[in-house]
Amino acid sequence: MKSIEEKINDLKIRFRTASKEELGKIDIEMEHLAVENPEAFSKAMLEAARQTVINTEELRIKEKLDKILPIVSVSYLAKTYFGKTPQWFYQRLNGNIVNGKEARFTDQEIKVISKALNDIGDKLIKSSQLIA
Repeated sequence: MKSIEEKINDLKIRFRTASKEELGKIDIEMEHLAVENPEAFSKAMLEAARQTVINTEELRIKEKLDKILPIVSVSYLAKTYFGKTPQWFYQRLNGNIVNGKEARFTDQEIKVISKALNDIGDKLIKSSQLIA
C-alpha cells in the first residue's frame, strides 16, 4: 500500500499533464487524502513543496548553463570532471527519472560544475593569449 507521500507524488506527476477533467479528479483525490489523515497530509504537502523548491533550483541551473552548453562539450565535462558519460550529465540536467527517482545534481556536483567552467575559462583565456 502506498504512503500518503507516494500518493501525493503520483498526483503531482499526473497534474503536470492533466486535462481539465483530470484536474477535477485530482482535486477530489487530494481532498480525500486530506480528510483521511490531516497530519500526514500536511507533512507530505510540506515535503512536496520542498521538492518543488529543489526542482525549481535545478531548472535555474539548467537555464544558467543554457548559453554555454552549445559551446562547451558536455562529453568533455562529464568525462573529465566527473568520470561519467554525457548521458549521466544530461539525466541530471533534465531531471530524468532514473531507477524510479528523479536524477539531479548534488550540491557537491554543482560545485564541481562551477570549478570546471572556471578551469575551462582559464584554458580559453590562456589559449587566446598565446595566439594574440
